[in-house]
Amino acid sequence: MTLKPSFLIASILFLSLSVYNVRGQNTIGGHFGFVQPIVTIQDGDTTDGFDPYTIGFPIGVTIRKSEKFAFDVELVPFISSIEDSDGDNTSAVNELLIHPGLLWGIGNKLTFGNRIAYETKSGRYGITPLLNRGFSLGKTNVFAELVLPIRVGNDQEISFTAALHFGIGF
Repeated sequence: MTLKPSFLIASILFLSLSVYNVRGQNTIGGHFGFVQPIVTIQDGDTTDGFDPYTIGFPIGVTIRKSEKFAFDVELVPFISSIEDSDGDNTSAVNELLIHPGLLWGIGNKLTFGNRIAYETKSGRYGITPLLNRGFSLGKTNVFAELVLPIRVGNDQEISFTAALHFGIGF
């Protein structure tokens, strides 16, 4: 088989799969907001997310398969205040988290989810269980979420964090 017929067959298969997906009942949405780490426990030490101050800004895309099930992926840049060589505080993006996961509606605008986490700078990875509560403010959908990241890797002890995530869904 030459390249042209192979390309034609592959194109027809791709288009037929695309048409099939368009006919599905999937809906696409998204969200953005901020996540504030509150406390982290690692290697017997407890630290808070306020010294140095750290905040994340999740941006997510959601593919809802049904009323009760969705796939969601977030990109979360984290910004921290750091002390420079002169002793002055400055801020910098210190981490990018790639955060895909599955979400299950459990009723009463509550959603349970679990995400896989890949921290691109620290080299750590893990899971992030979450509990999300949605609210309507007029025509705007907002949410509050308790996230409980668990991280391992990069020759460090396991860490447990509690954080709050607030945002707007669309």
